[in-house]
Amino acid sequence: MSEDFVKVADTKDIQPSRMKEVQVDGENICVVNVDGNYYAIGSICTHEGGPLADGTLEGYEVECPWHNSKFDVRTGEVTNPPANEPEPSYEVKVDGNDILIKRQGKSKTSSQTKLMLLKKDKAEGTDVMSFRFSNQNELQGDRKLLLDYAAGQFAFFDIGGVYGDPKGPIRHFTISSSPTENFIMLTTRVRESPYKKRLSTLEEGAKVNVRGPEGQFVLHHDYSKPAVFLSGGIGVTPFRSMVKYATDKQLPLQITMFDSNKSRGEILFKEEFDG
Repeated sequence: MSEDFVKVADTKDIQPSRMKEVQVDGENICVVNVDGNYYAIGSICTHEGGPLADGTLEGYEVECPWHNSKFDVRTGEVTNPPANEPEPSYEVKVDGNDILIKRQGKSKTSSQTKLMLLKKDKAEGTDVMSFRFSNQNELQGDRKLLLDYAAGQFAFFDIGGVYGDPKGPIRHFTISSSPTENFIMLTTRVRESPYKKRLSTLEEGAKVNVRGPEGQFVLHHDYSKPAVFLSGGIGVTPFRSMVKYATDKQLPLQITMFDSNKSRGEILFKEEFDG
């Protein structure tokens, strides 16, 4: 078998009408079995980064569990919005019981850069932590942003030293900071997975590889139309970015946000939103 192909699963691992997320060269891929035929597309929804492999499969359509975007698993094309960009598709071969996927180049729409961890903050009374990374080139006083993004987008974080995590060594997170701030912030619940354990123990000054930005879950440009945000728990992260951006830029935009939590003490960024 050509070196361009890599084994990702066994046929018994993916039963008919089932899906499985795998990683190839750091890319999250959704492998699908439709009537014994195998297809593979990107597993990260191009809208806001929802996990397609955790969604539902009907025929040749996979539906994102977050906002119901749908994609054709044969081509990666969008069949139902709100997503408007297709998923990358991958060539699949079956050799005996081995499912193999052909390697391909990195996305042309995203770039990779190295960011340094500046600070870690734990939300009191919760298992939520925020991680701030420098977003400025410090060489020769260059203040150019290392990662240029829009409020609400997400990026992939390769923190290194992650082994045995069932979801792979790389994760994507919504960027909870605003483009008006000079740092990149991700905010997440710290669980017992190898990735989250490694993330929580990163020391200030550590450098990580970040690829992005991606996603179209951003503020609309017609400010005459109000925005209504619905969030629950950690799902408020893109709205922290958007509200901060709209406030700093003094956009003539009316925003109403409904945020659901188990208790007042678990409301993330409460002081910032109140302010």
